[in-house]
Amino acid sequence: MDALAGSAWYSTFDLKKSFHQIEMDSASAEKTAFLCKKGLFKYNTMPFGLSNSGATFQRAMDIILRGLSYDVCLAYLDDIIIYSASIEEQLERLDIVLARFGQVGLKLKPSKCHLLRRKVTFYGHVVTANGIATDPENTQKVRD
Repeated sequence: MDALAGSAWYSTFDLKKSFHQIEMDSASAEKTAFLCKKGLFKYNTMPFGLSNSGATFQRAMDIILRGLSYDVCLAYLDDIIIYSASIEEQLERLDIVLARFGQVGLKLKPSKCHLLRRKVTFYGHVVTANGIATDPENTQKVRD
């Protein structure tokens, strides 16, 4: 979160069916096979419940955003925040990150994408130009 210091503009993204956008290696797909009334099925894309699915997905995001992480954006699994000091810089960074997603065919969930904001919630924190604070909804849940 220290990378966000000095930023005033933010955009957040959430990937649509995130893990299922990562194609399974054919040798690994065999290990996801299950049997039901209609036959034997296996996953062609990565299911959420595999022991390495989180680490594999994060590694994929690190590769996709190589050279941008901690300078232009942060990604934690399927949640991404783009940050910048000015609106012009934010627009440039949006172009760069969205181009990367387009190159690899990642799809976003529009209802969870927030563009060109001065205040966003990102992983339990409220992020503004004045700093980072704990999301009051989370502290309220603990109090109640």
